[in-house]
Amino acid sequence: MDGIGSARTRGTGGWTPASPTEEADRTSLPRRLQRMGTVTIGVSLPREWVGTRNLVVGSTVFLRALADGSLLIQDRDPTTAHASVEVFVQPDRSREHIFRDLVAAYLAGAREFVVHEKGGISPETMAVAKTFARRTLQPEIVSEDRDVLILRDVSLGAELDIGALLRRMFQIVLALQQEAARTWAEPDRWRGVRWEHRDDEVDRHAWLIERILALRLAGAIPGAEAELPVDHPLQTLVLVRSLERIGDHAVQIAEQGLRWAETSPAERLVRPLTEFHGQVLDQLRAAFRVASEERDVAHANDVIDLGEALHATYTTLTESLFARSGGSGFSALAAVPLSLILQSIDRTVSYAQDIAEVGLDRSTVVSLTEGPAPRPQANGAPPGRIPSPRNPRASARGPVRVGTSLDSPQNRRRTQEKEEE
Repeated sequence: MDGIGSARTRGTGGWTPASPTEEADRTSLPRRLQRMGTVTIGVSLPREWVGTRNLVVGSTVFLRALADGSLLIQDRDPTTAHASVEVFVQPDRSREHIFRDLVAAYLAGAREFVVHEKGGISPETMAVAKTFARRTLQPEIVSEDRDVLILRDVSLGAELDIGALLRRMFQIVLALQQEAARTWAEPDRWRGVRWEHRDDEVDRHAWLIERILALRLAGAIPGAEAELPVDHPLQTLVLVRSLERIGDHAVQIAEQGLRWAETSPAERLVRPLTEFHGQVLDQLRAAFRVASEERDVAHANDVIDLGEALHATYTTLTESLFARSGGSGFSALAAVPLSLILQSIDRTVSYAQDIAEVGLDRSTVVSLTEGPAPRPQANGAPPGRIPSPRNPRASARGPVRVGTSLDSPQNRRRTQEKEEE
């Protein structure tokens, strides 16, 4: 095996670690299969790879078949990597930081969470652990001693279908938005609801999907790698994060809707707001459909363009309600919650556009790789290129609506709001 002699004589000047670039270059060379004994076939390993991983004769390596038919060699057991994470509670540290550490370890794929606290696990720390177990899927408290608390993922869940989880997450988010819009029409029915707890189910699905992606990308699912490929992990993460933020804005709409309802708003104000929100939810449905089911570039562009028209509607509503009529006689108690509701609805439009852009990306990839052979374009564009305006997200299909220019106030505002978030 190449590199064994060098690994055994490290520190004697016989081997010098290579840089990552040099190691990649040297390990990319083709190698021949060799007969080892009467029935065994083997291949030599690059000395740089062996040396940088402190392997010697007799060291164990782990082989794993991937979905594309290739064979992966690892110097450690992927099923035990990051299996356990220890969290040490400090007396001067916020309990919220402990919760964040546990969630970060969960998303990274940890399966056991060991919490240490000198002097015994306090009620506050126990409450954090229970909140963590409640707001995530799988971990449960399995052991509780005086100074140590252990939570363990008793069911990995990494074999779950990400597509089905995304659809369920979308259904939860859509229902949360629909219920939030009923708060100003039926305040008595929704008063007393803990909306942040309703949003916990959205977070649970988001964190579970991120965790599954981490486990699959790390190859930490024993015996199931070939059957569980990772399909578009970055685009899936965009979908998850967008849906999660739409859920957060649903909570904002609900809480402010109840405040606005207390001011007994007039029907002439309620009706346009409700209609606007309904149009946004229609856009959200179309965006998720084009991202998860369809492979239609034109429809994806239409949904993105619809978002620009809805941004323009938001501006028009804001001006008509607050600017042109001098506030329409609003009191501060009515103006503030209504303004926040409109902002959250408008930001929901932006996240729905992000979801539609995922559909556009997936549709474009499919059309380029699975479609017929490219032909020269009529406008002289080279084969294989799709003519597009300066902004690749803008579409020339359909009428141009107010506020759809690249440097429009709506686009500048959208960029600024995303940066603030």
